[in-house]
Amino acid sequence: MTRRKLNRTVPRVPDATGQQGPRERTATSRDRQASKEAEAAVEAPKIAPGERFRSPARLVGAQPKIQGWVPVLLLTALSLAACCLMFPTVGWWPLGYVCLVPWLVCVCAAKRSRFVYLISFLFGLGYFLINVYWLYAVTPPGYFALCLYYALFFPLVAWPVRHMYTRHGVSLALSVPIAWVAAEYLRSIAVLGFPWLLLAHSQYQNLTVIQISDLVGAYGVSFVLAMVNGWLTDLLIQPILIWRADRGTRLPIGSLTTLLVVAGTMIYGSAQRSKTFFEPGPTVATVQHDFPMFVEEDRAGSISPELAFRSYLDLARQAATRKPDLIVLPETPIAGYINDEFLNASPTDLDEIGRRRGFSLQLMKLYQRFSRQTRDAFQQLSTETGIPIVLGSLAIEWRPTAIPPRVDAFNSAFLLKPGETRPAGRYDKIHLVLFGEYVPFRTSYPPLYKWLNSKTPWGRMGIEYSLTAGQKYTVFEFEAASQGGREYRAAAPICYEEVMPYIAREFTRGSGETPGRKNIDLLLSISNDGWFLHTSELEQHMAAAVFRAVENRIPVARSVNTGASGLVHPNGKIHMRVAMSEEKMALLEPVAERLRDLDGLAEKLEGQLDGGEAYERMRGELITTLMEGLDPALQVLGTEFSYIGQRLGQLAALLGTTTNEGRLEGLRQFRSQVADDLQTIARWKSKPWMAPGFGIAQAQCDKRLTIYTRWGDWFAQGTAALFAMMLLDWLLRRIRRLSATAKTTEGGPG
Repeated sequence: MTRRKLNRTVPRVPDATGQQGPRERTATSRDRQASKEAEAAVEAPKIAPGERFRSPARLVGAQPKIQGWVPVLLLTALSLAACCLMFPTVGWWPLGYVCLVPWLVCVCAAKRSRFVYLISFLFGLGYFLINVYWLYAVTPPGYFALCLYYALFFPLVAWPVRHMYTRHGVSLALSVPIAWVAAEYLRSIAVLGFPWLLLAHSQYQNLTVIQISDLVGAYGVSFVLAMVNGWLTDLLIQPILIWRADRGTRLPIGSLTTLLVVAGTMIYGSAQRSKTFFEPGPTVATVQHDFPMFVEEDRAGSISPELAFRSYLDLARQAATRKPDLIVLPETPIAGYINDEFLNASPTDLDEIGRRRGFSLQLMKLYQRFSRQTRDAFQQLSTETGIPIVLGSLAIEWRPTAIPPRVDAFNSAFLLKPGETRPAGRYDKIHLVLFGEYVPFRTSYPPLYKWLNSKTPWGRMGIEYSLTAGQKYTVFEFEAASQGGREYRAAAPICYEEVMPYIAREFTRGSGETPGRKNIDLLLSISNDGWFLHTSELEQHMAAAVFRAVENRIPVARSVNTGASGLVHPNGKIHMRVAMSEEKMALLEPVAERLRDLDGLAEKLEGQLDGGEAYERMRGELITTLMEGLDPALQVLGTEFSYIGQRLGQLAALLGTTTNEGRLEGLRQFRSQVADDLQTIARWKSKPWMAPGFGIAQAQCDKRLTIYTRWGDWFAQGTAALFAMMLLDWLLRRIRRLSATAKTTEGGPG
């Protein structure tokens, strides 16, 4: 509480020497005594009749100002370390309740405000640079630009928190959660919306705590964690005045509020985990492979479209033998466009599409043949097995009647149903990723668009890769054989749409034609996270999926290239993960041994580059080892792994060239790929959930339409309004201070 001293002005009459006389000094002493008595009268609590003090009051917990910059840096670094360790893949979730405390101590106790805001910005910069380092592999400039932008939200939190504490003595248990959640919400909306690394995401495996998400969204969980952080900071820095009396003092409002919020969260969470709300739904098979994606297509680890297609088709066939009700494959696992408009396009239309997108007519014809082969193969599998299949793919259309005429490309999900000759449904991704999937100003200001596009990796190659956003929340309907042909409705948010809460909410709520009922029964989240090269992004993405399930009380089936794939319960439990079995993991070592043999033979070949009989004999030995050693070991492991031998076989063909330069380049590529494959084997051993495979589980459905589904981010928007009021209070105080200063200056010395 801010202490206000009551001062009375006593005229000071100097004597002839200019000094205060005895009478004036006595008056001053009396004035000081009166001020102290008045202050005590204001600050002392009311004492009931008959109540007496055991001992005088005492002040505890008051902290002096932090004068130097070194303690501030060390404390903020401690918070940064905790914020890095609490998120996947380390996942030390208890740190979420204390991670902000050292930084908040600096925010409120550091002497210099400007240094507080600078160190808060650096804290935010480190928070994003470290936790989203995986973005660097895709776009280094975008990685640094986005981290710099999102770091600004940390001083934005520190600003009102420091103001409310220093000027009003407001408990941090109240101000911190409001400011933190408002900042999370503001950075999660609009074009640059990034609802990633919310404080709540550290708790995605703490099922009891996250159940309140069906009321207030993931932001509500962040609110609880920020409140506990603020309360602990209060214990360290807030001065507590203790009066020793027969009757105890009232519990401070910050502590009482924290107690009520945490208790309510735990009680509600325990009740919502009950199994009485759920009923068995369809059996879903989610498929994943492990194909890293690169902008540079000639890198080791790159996969040809043909090998990717065969591998995914083989996994889908294996999954079909288990008789699921639905098979789900990832986002764009195979290059191509499988929409009718493209497959039925004339050569003239193909030429127009290629010209406008930066491709030759020959390449477009090749894409058309391959895309037809892909769709027909999966459609045939669906018809043969009687199982619907959801497949991610691109779609492209030439629209000559548009004004102006244009080519539109989409990131799409297709539903293939048994007995059909064309897709039964198609959903076009609505929320596109800035610069990842589109370059802005394509139609509004073409010159700027062309310049920006030229700065992107594909744009530098003359390719126009920007996609068009979809317009409809299309729902897929399918029949579940295991449920006697019961019809289910599913939505297929694509990749980043799973992270944006409004997409899942709009799918679940629907158009409102049937009030009180859900529009869908489950979410089929498809993604291609191969661009992020087996980093912590995969599990961070899974954490976001958990909150979509709880917010809307809906099961989420995830099919993701490179992982993490699985099935999420409406209460947030990940009750199935796609992962390599222990039996298959035991078969990895023979494959690794054959790969090491191949690397040894390739190393010997480097000493025989002049050709001749010795070179050819050794090359023959390498090919024999490849065909008779590696391929059989891969077949035992599973046909979905045969791509490893096929890819090395394609590279081995380069060793038969006639020039030393060609042979040397071929050996370089071959050995680089062998080294990459050995790393892949080691990764599957340590992280089996990244390996190729499929998983099958029965979804658990929940018919309840949650408050969050109905009302959306009402809670986060409320904190944003309170946040604005705190900033307005700062502004009004600043205006009053400037006004008072101006009046004093105009009046001059008295």
